[in-house]
Amino acid sequence: MKYFGAVFRIMSMMDEEKCISQIIKGDTEQYRTLVERYQTGLIIHCENLVNNRQEGEDIAQETFLKAYKNLRNFSNDKARFSTWLYRIATNLCIDYLRKNKRRVYIENVEEYVESIQPEGLEQDEIAAIRQAVNTLEPPQYAEIIKAYFWQGKSYKEIAKEHDTSVNTVGTWISRAKAQLREKLA
Repeated sequence: MKYFGAVFRIMSMMDEEKCISQIIKGDTEQYRTLVERYQTGLIIHCENLVNNRQEGEDIAQETFLKAYKNLRNFSNDKARFSTWLYRIATNLCIDYLRKNKRRVYIENVEEYVESIQPEGLEQDEIAAIRQAVNTLEPPQYAEIIKAYFWQGKSYKEIAKEHDTSVNTVGTWISRAKAQLREKLA
């Protein structure tokens, strides 16, 4: 059974290469096949990165346009089409996040701190949340929760600071949130 899965993947990669070749030769209708194949996954990928469904859809659309315009630059020897497409999407998401990052000026720090306090939480609830974060195990979970939620750092920035991958940061944040749910239940 495993063998057939590998054969199917090889055949689909061959079909993909043929499709890309036809698009480059001028059969632009073939691009629809690639869009249909990757659209749902790409939207989900972008939505997860920017944490916004509408923006995720817009960035996915922009990704397909950029990929289409640069299809002649794509090389199967360097990467699979899906890898190349998702790299374009990830870069566009990073650009979006950079462009839309909140800026806080030092003279407005007091207002900013007050504005990010969760509405409806009393001081003792805020203190309980901070205490729970400080007791996360391992201690680096507390560091990444503070960096991501309180300091507004991206997964990429946190990964660089902790000398690890972006995926690992995502895993750590998920585990830290699970611990927090238990501690605050």
